[in-house]
Amino acid sequence: MNYRFKDSFFKKAGYTTWVVLLLLALVFWKERAFFMDAGFQLFNLVNEGHIQVYHYRFITAVPQVLPWLLLKLHAPLWMLGLSYSLAYILFYATAWWLLVERLKNERMGWVLTALFTFIALDSFYHIQSEFYLGLTLLLLLFGMVLHWPELRGWKFWMPVAGLLITIGFSHKLAVIFFLFLWLFFAKSNPALRHRRYLLLLGLMLLVAFVKSHWFTNWYEAAKQVDFQTNWQAYFPRFDRLPSNQVLLSRLLRHYYLLPVLVLLCTWFYAKQRAFFKLALVWAFTVGYLLLYNISDPQSAYRFYSEVSYLPAILFVAVPLFFDIIPAWEQSSRAFISFGKTIFAAVVGIRLVTIALGHQPFTRQQHWTLRQLGNAPHLHTNRLLLPSSSVPQDTVIMEWGIPFTAMHLTALQSPDSAKTLLILPDFERYKSEMQSDTFFLSPFKAFPQSWLNKEYYRPAPARYRRVDEEKGMRDEEVRN
Repeated sequence: MNYRFKDSFFKKAGYTTWVVLLLLALVFWKERAFFMDAGFQLFNLVNEGHIQVYHYRFITAVPQVLPWLLLKLHAPLWMLGLSYSLAYILFYATAWWLLVERLKNERMGWVLTALFTFIALDSFYHIQSEFYLGLTLLLLLFGMVLHWPELRGWKFWMPVAGLLITIGFSHKLAVIFFLFLWLFFAKSNPALRHRRYLLLLGLMLLVAFVKSHWFTNWYEAAKQVDFQTNWQAYFPRFDRLPSNQVLLSRLLRHYYLLPVLVLLCTWFYAKQRAFFKLALVWAFTVGYLLLYNISDPQSAYRFYSEVSYLPAILFVAVPLFFDIIPAWEQSSRAFISFGKTIFAAVVGIRLVTIALGHQPFTRQQHWTLRQLGNAPHLHTNRLLLPSSSVPQDTVIMEWGIPFTAMHLTALQSPDSAKTLLILPDFERYKSEMQSDTFFLSPFKAFPQSWLNKEYYRPAPARYRRVDEEKGMRDEEVRN
């Protein structure tokens, strides 16, 4: 089957979109590379000198190769951060190129592009998600399946086996998207209806089983416990989940293309009497979103929820690019021209929205630097701030701040490095705060010798509370 679009517009628009995303990653590299998980991972990479892999999700090593190589070449910190921001877009853009140019599948290329544009907002800045990396490889896998539908030979199965293992270990929910794609293309492409396609399904389920039973870490185990607890609390009245209202609000305000495309798919498949695909779209979209809402009934953090909400766009992007647009290309020339204009406008709006979405992340970094401005008055480079004194709508999530602070302040010079620790209280670090040779994180205390002196070289100093600064100034005024 031919998976190219008739009009070269889509290929050109795809390349343009990835160039714009690459430019945005260049402009907002600090917001991307120093925020939360990415900032934490980069900090550990620099100080430990090796690539970081957590929770058996080894796909996360790939975007770290570029900053790691630059680290070995003693490149400055700004170059490490910039390369880390660009590495993720380069990974996705490379997958786009392989799909479009090597596998000749422009439709799957646009499904990948839709994943990172159609409802993306915070996810552009919260870059460190193995889920996205795994889903990218999943689309690449099905690009190979559609290119070689006979699924024969070791040259096909060796890379496929590697991809299946990597995808399965990237995130436990990846198997849901594999099942959707497997069923969709089993229905769409008669050439896949053979035993080797069943073998592909069996291998994916085997990988998911092995990952779930023998490679579940403490983090995933805790998530499973949370899900079971919430299931028992809300079953069968899942309509009472607070996250349903949160999701509805976000669908209307931010993720509006998801419901719009669900309705478009519903209209198209109902008109075509393609009820199997119609059922696939609704069952997977509603079921998946409900699954997440049960696991996180409050959905307090938008950027964190978006890690799971974002992939739901695949359930409508696949029908859009494999069924709806190819059918639309058969229409009149005037209708096609109008459709291309609408499509370009939608993608353009999404790119502008992503660009403007930097504001909360820039604001958090500016707030962090303002707090660190109190350090000279306290004669230290290590500050403490109680959680009760923190504006939650600005800080977003507290645990990443110490690493963000070290990155931002060390850009000027390793000697200018400062840190800010935010906790409800500091009793757990009472003894370490009597010393001037510790770096404190929300997780553990590190001796200063652990820091890579080439990048972070704060002078020995004790931790001081930010609110002490006001008291010291009041005392100076009285004197």
